[in-house]
Amino acid sequence: MNCRHLVAASAFVLVACARPDPPKLTPLSVKITAITPLSIDVDLKIEAENPNSSALSARSVTATITLDDRYVVGTVTVPHAIKLPAHKKTILDVPVSSRWKDLSGLATLAAAGKDIPYKVDGTVELGGDTLHLDVPFHVAGTLTREQLLQATLSSLPKIPGLLPGAR
Repeated sequence: MNCRHLVAASAFVLVACARPDPPKLTPLSVKITAITPLSIDVDLKIEAENPNSSALSARSVTATITLDDRYVVGTVTVPHAIKLPAHKKTILDVPVSSRWKDLSGLATLAAAGKDIPYKVDGTVELGGDTLHLDVPFHVAGTLTREQLLQATLSSLPKIPGLLPGAR
């Protein structure tokens, strides 16, 4: 093999083994589905756009939820295996349930009688055992007093006979 073939083969191997470009993650929505004395449940929707010419695998999502810029609800990792097709957008639906670290924070927020800002910071782990990367995302919004009340009420157990018309 002459030197020119060796250089061409080396260039091909380097290009073939090059690290893929990370997908673009766009948070679409965050919906708080339940708030209990033990935990907060959140549904995340994230759009992942794969700019590469080959499919990628998402292995898991890690998210930290913070309320009112001071109450870290907790960090949770959700195993969420999904394929991201080449040159396509994929919606990731990620249910997150995180246990409260500080229950007094929930009481303080509930008693405040105001809307509460929240943020979700996290990463989506892509790749396999040999090559993987973490792609960050950030979502911020406001939890209204009505949403907080509704999520809390919907989390309470239903007791028959307490509501009008219940038997």
